[in-house]
This record gives sequence, C-alpha cells and structure tokens, in this order.
Amino acid sequence: MLLSEMPAIAEWLEQRLRDAHNEILFENYIFAGGDWPRRVVRILCDKAAAGVEVYITLDALGSRSFPGAWAAELRAAGARLHWYHHLQTKGLEKRLRRSHRRIIVVDGEWAAVGGFAIADDWLTGVPGTVPYREMLFACRGHLAEQGRQVFFRHRPESLPSPGTAASFPSDTLWWGFGRFVEGAPPKNLAVRRRLLAAIRAAHRSIWIATPYFNPDPIVLRAVYHAVQRGVDVRLLLAGRITDHPLLRFGIQAYYQKLMRRGVHIYEYEGAFLHAKYLLVDDSWASIGSANLDFLSLWFNHELNLELRAPLAALLLHTLFLREFAQARNIDPEPWRKRPRWRRVVEWFLVRIDRWVQAHALGQRRY
Repeated sequence: MLLSEMPAIAEWLEQRLRDAHNEILFENYIFAGGDWPRRVVRILCDKAAAGVEVYITLDALGSRSFPGAWAAELRAAGARLHWYHHLQTKGLEKRLRRSHRRIIVVDGEWAAVGGFAIADDWLTGVPGTVPYREMLFACRGHLAEQGRQVFFRHRPESLPSPGTAASFPSDTLWWGFGRFVEGAPPKNLAVRRRLLAAIRAAHRSIWIATPYFNPDPIVLRAVYHAVQRGVDVRLLLAGRITDHPLLRFGIQAYYQKLMRRGVHIYEYEGAFLHAKYLLVDDSWASIGSANLDFLSLWFNHELNLELRAPLAALLLHTLFLREFAQARNIDPEPWRKRPRWRRVVEWFLVRIDRWVQAHALGQRRY
C-alpha cells in the first residue's frame, strides 16, 4: 500500500494502532505537541493499558518539543519510551548523529516506512495552506518481521519473541520483493552505497523526489554520468512552500549547473513536498526517510525500503507523473536571466555549503 496524502496517512496510522492486539513498535524523528499527536498518544496509552506491548523510540533532538507530561502518561500506562541520543556535551560528535528514521510495525503483521512525522504541521500545511505531500509505504509478510529486527537495533532491549501475532501471507508473493536498507554512519553507509549503485546502473530513467537535494560530489558526478549515457534524470523538489527558505536558496544555487548538464528540475507548487522516494528504470525503487543530501547520506541514521516490485514501480511511476503535472518545470533560459541579487546570495550559500561539507566530512573518503 502506497499513500501520499497526509490525511489518508494519518487515518491509516491511527487505524492500524487501534487494531493492534499484541505489539506496537513506533519510531519517528519528529513527534511534536499538538492535537493530532495528542490523539496518537491517547491511542498508544490505551493500547499499553490494555496489555499491548508498546515500544516507542524518538530522537531527542527532532522530538525535543514532545511534552514531558505525555512521556509520563505513556510510561504510567506501561509503554516503553526510549530517547535516542539525549543531548549532552560529552561525546558531542556521536550525539550530533541523529536518528532520522521512521518505522511502525504492528503485531508483526504490518510494517510502514516513509518520511511522515507526528506533528500538526503535516496536517495543517504550515508553512503553506494545505497538508504536506508525504509518503508512506505499508507492507505485510516477511518484511514486517524484518522491520521488527530493524526497530530493535535502535533499542536497549533485545528482540523479543513475536508472541501470538497472526501470520499473514507475504505480500511479496504477488507484488515483488523488498528489503530494508539501514544507514548508520560512520560505519554503515548502506543508504548512500545503494542509491549510488542504482544511479550508476540506470539505463533509461532516474526520477528522484526529495525536499532537500544536496549530495556529495561523487553522487553528483554519478548523476551527470547517467545523463551522458542518455538517462532521463528528473528531480522533484520543494518549491516556494518550504520549511527552510534559506536552504531552498542554497539548493537553487546548483540549478544552473544541473540543467546545463541535462538534469530536469521540477519544483512542487501545491504544498510542501516532504516525501523522499526514487525510481530507476521503472523497476527499482527506494522509499523511506533519507533525503538526498549529505546529512542523510553521511551523518544521520536513516531507513529506506528498497523494492524490486512491478506493482510498486507502477504506482510510483503514476505518482511521479501526477506530481510533475502539478510542479513547475524550471526553464533553463529564464533561470539564466534571474536577478543579480539572487546570484549573489546563491554564490555566498554555495561557498558556505562547500565549507560545511569539507569540514564535516574531513578526511573521510567518498
């Protein structure tokens, strides 16, 4: 199941949580205060009080606005709340490596990943006027069991037995095959490695949706080489509605070079595009939490689901076409004539970006 509308995603998540009988595994980068998050907390508390094993993992930085009273309620109901990397000065470099992952596993039967967060902004559309454009991919079968193992690698507990959860037939029997790809820098750069391999192996098309596009030079070079091979490379990026306007300026600083190399750029107009997904040759897909920027590829802990599934590829292809139709295709000629003040801002931001990447990566080999 693939969902891209936040109201539908919120409804699906709430329903799956309400239907839980044995176990709920819930991990997210952002869980903020608000009306919808409060509703989710209430469901989790009720389920824990009813005897369902509820495990929650939240990033200490991304979910810093999670109310302390909610944490106390969850623990009083019996839920096991774990904070990933509390902020502290000791071991600062390690603590700055955040968990950007999103995964929910219910009863060992359903697993869902994507870029969604538990915050009212996602449903009200702040800073825009409509809900965010998001992505949730849900599946059953052996991927749900893999999801349990992935979840507990970020927990202090060992993997418990699956209990008495019912056994669903594997979805992959009819839609294809998939596997989780974990990025856990600095030792595990699997997300970057797999994305880079897919780009290098592309023959016909590479379509990328990401709100933040700022990869390292090696990934950029692979994209340019793909265009030289005749591959149709398209980027679907956040447009005027964004949570980081200055960061958008920095991303736009690379537009002219990208378009000069033959990359097609689209900016989504109707809402803030926060979804992260990629489709190569209409046969290989990646959906999850990782942006195509150097923070996700080199620093944050990320979780993507890699799919070789004809039905999932068809759904993503159709979604891309719909989103391209609602996006602004950046025309290289008018863009070349943009105001001088924009060029000055972009030049300045490019210098900052190069400095940050150089100092952040240090002597690490690409």
